[in-house]
This record gives sequence, structure tokens and C-alpha cells, in this order.
Amino acid sequence: MEKHFCVSVYVFNPDTEKFLLVKHKKLGKWVQPGGHIELNEDPEEAAIRETFEETGLCVKLIGEHYPRETDFIKPLALQRNAVKPDHIHVDIVYKAIPTDKGSLSINEKETDGLRWFSLEEILDDNFETFDDVKVWCQEISKAK
Repeated sequence: MEKHFCVSVYVFNPDTEKFLLVKHKKLGKWVQPGGHIELNEDPEEAAIRETFEETGLCVKLIGEHYPRETDFIKPLALQRNAVKPDHIHVDIVYKAIPTDKGSLSINEKETDGLRWFSLEEILDDNFETFDDVKVWCQEISKAK
């Protein structure tokens, strides 16, 4: 079985209470920024890089350094996503906030769109996303 380690980043703007999602070109759904962890890259580096590559936005990962301040940030979760029956992604899930007011830029190679959404928009029955995206956005909104 093929296994890849990946990151998912839920970018939440506390000022507007909106989430930044990208419209995945292959999947045709709105999802959080993220992707594969590269060789010699740690998960936090991958999360920040993938978010910037997909959105043009610099972010700060939010969470506890645990148990020491020099350790990695404790992620929200480790998810097992079956891409195909013989291929899974071990997905390290993070929350992040924007650190700059820079303009967003779409990575047209990977995405068909990029936009901030309210929780209400994401939870709408007609919103094209996955159930886990809705669950994580609800959890993050509760914890503001």
C-alpha cells in the first residue's frame, strides 16, 4: 500500500471570522490549502509553504508547543484519507491565521478558485466540499 504524509491548513481570519478555501482543480470541490510533505521538510514548514504556494498568503500556525516550547506545534488531528484502495494520505491538520494583508494569488496549476467563506456558507447543503472540511471549520469556529 502506498502512503504519503501530507498537511492540511485551515486558515481562519479572526477579524472577519471567515475561512480561506481553494477550489481543487482535480476534485472540483472547495478544500483547505495543503499538500505533500517534501523530503527534508518538517510538517510545519510544509504547511506554511503549501499555503503560500496555493494562496499567496503568509500564515502563522496556531497551537501549543508540546511539551517543550522548542517542539513542534501539536496539530489538530492526524487523518487517514483513502485516495484509492491502495493509496492513503496521512494528513496532519493545522489551524492558521494570516500574518499579512497581502493580496491573494491563485495557483492556476492546482486550483480553479480561491475565496474567503463564512461558516454559514461552508455548512450550506449545496456547498461543494467534503464532510471533514465542514467538521473542522465548525470545530475551529467554536474555539475562536
